[in-house]
Amino acid sequence: MEMEHPDSCEIMQGYTEIDATQLSVLQKETSTLIIDVRERHEFPILNGEIFIKTPMSEFAAFLATDILEENIVFICQHGIRSVAAAEALYEKYGQEKQIYSLKGGVVKWRNYFL
Repeated sequence: MEMEHPDSCEIMQGYTEIDATQLSVLQKETSTLIIDVRERHEFPILNGEIFIKTPMSEFAAFLATDILEENIVFICQHGIRSVAAAEALYEKYGQEKQIYSLKGGVVKWRNYFL
């Protein structure tokens, strides 16, 4: 999917930081995987049908798997771990995938998720 990159997103190191509006656009794409990299005890717990839970403590095992989706979006509590996950996935796939991180995380976009 070719997404326009408005001023609110920044292209960095092979991934793109996006906001909640851009996340909602990507959610509608059939080849999008959204991964919550927060630990299992963190709140709010997000809809398991939309967000795959892969905590950073288990991320190495996840990286060993093949990802079929073209768009991969990482989310976390504040947007820091999602950046680390995006960078790691970019090291594996390079430009084969469109990799995104939710800027500011769930805390910034809490009203969007609840």
